[in-house]
Amino acid sequence: MGSAGNHNSIDLTWSQCSREEFLAFVSTGQTNCLNDLPDMDSSIPGWKPGLYYGADEQCKIAFGSVATACTFADSNVDICEVLSCHVQPGDKSSCTRLLVPLLDGTECGINKWCSKGQCSSLEELNPMAVVHGQWSGWSPFSSCSRSCGGGVVIRQRFCNNPRPAFGGQECHGASVQVEMCNTQACLMTQQDFMTEQCAATNLKPLYLTVEVPSFYTWTSAVGFAKGDMLCKHMCRAVENEFMVSREDSFIDGTRCEQDDSERRGAFSLCVMGSCRAFGCDGQLDSQKIMDSCKVCGGDNTTCTEVSGSYTEGKAKEYITFLSLPYNSTLVHVTNQRPLFTHLAVKVKGEYVVAGKGKISLNVTYPSVLEDSQIKYKVFLTKDNLPSLEEVRVDGPTQEEIEIQAAVLNLYGDLGRILVWLAGSHPDLYSMGSPGLTERHVTSVIDT
Repeated sequence: MGSAGNHNSIDLTWSQCSREEFLAFVSTGQTNCLNDLPDMDSSIPGWKPGLYYGADEQCKIAFGSVATACTFADSNVDICEVLSCHVQPGDKSSCTRLLVPLLDGTECGINKWCSKGQCSSLEELNPMAVVHGQWSGWSPFSSCSRSCGGGVVIRQRFCNNPRPAFGGQECHGASVQVEMCNTQACLMTQQDFMTEQCAATNLKPLYLTVEVPSFYTWTSAVGFAKGDMLCKHMCRAVENEFMVSREDSFIDGTRCEQDDSERRGAFSLCVMGSCRAFGCDGQLDSQKIMDSCKVCGGDNTTCTEVSGSYTEGKAKEYITFLSLPYNSTLVHVTNQRPLFTHLAVKVKGEYVVAGKGKISLNVTYPSVLEDSQIKYKVFLTKDNLPSLEEVRVDGPTQEEIEIQAAVLNLYGDLGRILVWLAGSHPDLYSMGSPGLTERHVTSVIDT
């Protein structure tokens, strides 16, 4: 028996006693299963054991569940000649070796496979049988990665039943299935959850210089990193102008900010170190989004839609022209004359946009990671002068929110502030403010 898959994978000879016992068993007539023909030495058939058990799996069988195949090789020994494994989690600096060859069919390089203890190329393995990859069964779904705030459950399958070999095709279709779970809100914000994971590494040294540990206070890198880069546990050093990856990845389900506007979805979550888009149905890449009424995949017909404008105001004084009713699901306010006026937003009596007598910088409150956001943006001309302000509130609102306007000076003209909002309240503007001109609309206004 050799490297086709037995434990020792070395050539053995039979003792006299073993021969006699085996011959006695064969003579009983109960050995029909041994009548099939053996593999021919001159060919490499497709169903070699290494196509089912790769180097990592062989290491786990030999050294335990945390073992993985060695990431470097002894230049004096063929990679297929000796099973070499990392046996300590996280330690890639040393290898433990078992003096047995890797199983025939184990991949040992690009278009190379182990055969009789040697790493051989396609040309060296002729003649051979092409082996197309086939999927393993799905694993059970994992437990939810978070207890609130929108975690994920994951299940996987692998193209190893068998692995593609000798020019065979890869498996087609998804290898991972992911669904959202525990979507109820947490006491902390989504950004707080990321910041907490960064702060947990405060006692872990950073080696900017070899063998010289440095310690920093770490916080979220939101606003400095996006997409997959952010999900690689990217954190920012407080009061310092740099960010660095502190661990392999954030916890699955950590909210992230996409770096590609084409990745359309209602939510963006870190999954296995990548920023992935989920639909409002909780399914990965479903592209389903909430309509203006916060109905998943809806057609905007289940809530009241109202629009109007405001053209009054007092110089150097903030005037509340819109107090948002509870359960307003989508609000869009634009100021077309920001040279002379500016918008402000108060939440529970505190300013989150402007409030200090001057136009605000771009703001997302409470952060770009939250499900319900207030987004303020100012658009500039080529001369860097403000040309348009807009406020978008993504509800349903559950807090006291006021939209205000201020005239910058006595000679200023408020111009025209346009308002559009949608919500489940039967008479939204009965709770509105003076100065608004009410105009009901029958479809969502694209502004």
